[in-house]
Amino acid sequence: MLRFFFLLSLLFPFAFAGDDVELSDTISGKKAPDLDVDDRTESTMDLYEDGHSRRYPDRIYEGAKMLNMSPEFVWGCWRVMEGLYKRDKVGHSKVLKQMKRDFPDSGVSETGRALMWQVLMLENFDFQYEKEYKRSFKEAKQALSNAMYTPGNDAWELFLMGAILGIDGIHHMRKEEWITAINQGFEGVSTLSRARKKAPDFIDAKLGDGLWLYWRSLIAMNIPGMKAFKDQRAEGIAMVQEAEKTSVFLRPACSHALTYIWIEEGKISRAIATGQRLRRKYPNNIINLQILGRAQMYKKDYRAAENTFRRTLSLDSKNKRVRYYLARNFLHKKDYANAENEMRIYLDMKIDPIQRGWANHYLGHILRRQKRYEDAHKAFGKAYSLTRNKRSKKWLGKMKKRIQ
Repeated sequence: MLRFFFLLSLLFPFAFAGDDVELSDTISGKKAPDLDVDDRTESTMDLYEDGHSRRYPDRIYEGAKMLNMSPEFVWGCWRVMEGLYKRDKVGHSKVLKQMKRDFPDSGVSETGRALMWQVLMLENFDFQYEKEYKRSFKEAKQALSNAMYTPGNDAWELFLMGAILGIDGIHHMRKEEWITAINQGFEGVSTLSRARKKAPDFIDAKLGDGLWLYWRSLIAMNIPGMKAFKDQRAEGIAMVQEAEKTSVFLRPACSHALTYIWIEEGKISRAIATGQRLRRKYPNNIINLQILGRAQMYKKDYRAAENTFRRTLSLDSKNKRVRYYLARNFLHKKDYANAENEMRIYLDMKIDPIQRGWANHYLGHILRRQKRYEDAHKAFGKAYSLTRNKRSKKWLGKMKKRIQ
């Protein structure tokens, strides 16, 4: 079952990353043995472009050969993904309509729309477009099921079906609806296995395989009974890097996955370099801006982090999650007045209980730094009641002693 959650992260690897961790409290929960990877900035070479000697970029023709599809159809599918990366709502909508007109029975338009709602929810790490997403997911699943009855594009249809089942599993996992998540997982794994048999050379699949090796290795180091798995983090990273350079549709998604990996490994300079490369190509991608800002905060470049977070607000003034990050950035900067203001703005918004719990946890730290111990005690109390995390409980006890 573990394989499901990482193998099916082909389109949205960032969905698995812990959203509220400090660098000292990594996604895996514990410090892993140091991996021999240089903490250096990467080449400024644009990995998202390639040769263009014919009508379409070379990767389009390579993808058409891998998947046994027409270049025109692959180009349309690529434009759907590009619209998601660019966060171009108007342009993306036009592409979806064109794909529906030119390839009406492919299921691509319906799948692209479902992915769009997921991206919008991940920008805030919430479920505000739940109704729209559920409707689009149902339509996409039905459209792809219908497409499979017609010969042609078989591997691609299976790949898309497996991907959206996996993404829906992630969605239910985020909502702690475990049984549904598991059921979607089993169906998704089976579907992707069928896709791999039909297109074994499809390079984009290396992203999922690489993430599986990396995260399986990391988790196995911290879970009793899983020590039999050897440390294959380096191999996993290499596969993701290969996909980043040569995949057809997922080069930006690979970069985003690597940003999280570099943070997990404590390679913050590389995380920042990868996020900045993505930012140059996709300056409006809010998900990338938020992880880049976090990496800059971990690097203690608080001014750069604030500028990055402010860029998010300039793109979406109603974005909720960035207020949380701004508050934590000000907390690190010891600007407690602004930290409290941003966190209270966040807490005044409609957010999920777990997010509210962590927001109160950090509000507690903001207040205790100001020696407002009674207020801090209340904040840690709210945090513990919502999250039951050990850190909030520890600080709740410490504040109680302060006010006795």
